[in-house]
Amino acid sequence: MQDSQTPEVRIFIRTFGYFDVFVNGSPILFRSEKAKELLALLVDRRGGYVSSSEAISILWENEPLSNQTRSRYRKVAMRLKDTLELFGAGEIVESVQGKRRLVTGAVECDLFEYLANKNNASYHFLGSYLRNYSWGEITLSELLYLSQQ
Repeated sequence: MQDSQTPEVRIFIRTFGYFDVFVNGSPILFRSEKAKELLALLVDRRGGYVSSSEAISILWENEPLSNQTRSRYRKVAMRLKDTLELFGAGEIVESVQGKRRLVTGAVECDLFEYLANKNNASYHFLGSYLRNYSWGEITLSELLYLSQQ
């Protein structure tokens, strides 16, 4: 008889180079690029909460905060939640009072390992971070500075 508990899911997030998420070694195929970008933003914040207005200003940087962008953001957040749940990774994003964050303890991530200097992670960083997203350049400059120390 099989154990009724769900099997352990290993979630690895790659930020060095292009952003991708893997569940048990297989990449998640995001139907929504904005949902994927929202997850990348949450990873970049390293467990800190991101408000909806802050996320909107980053995801739609050339559009003012409006009812339309708020509605669009809610749909993107729901798509992210649905996608993660489909792959058994729904627990990695927490939502509280309209703010979201990555549950860092529920994932493995090259960025977090690098910053914690775990498992000689420095060799993974080759000067490229979240190439998919221009807003990642701020963290990239921090990483480049750290790599020179």
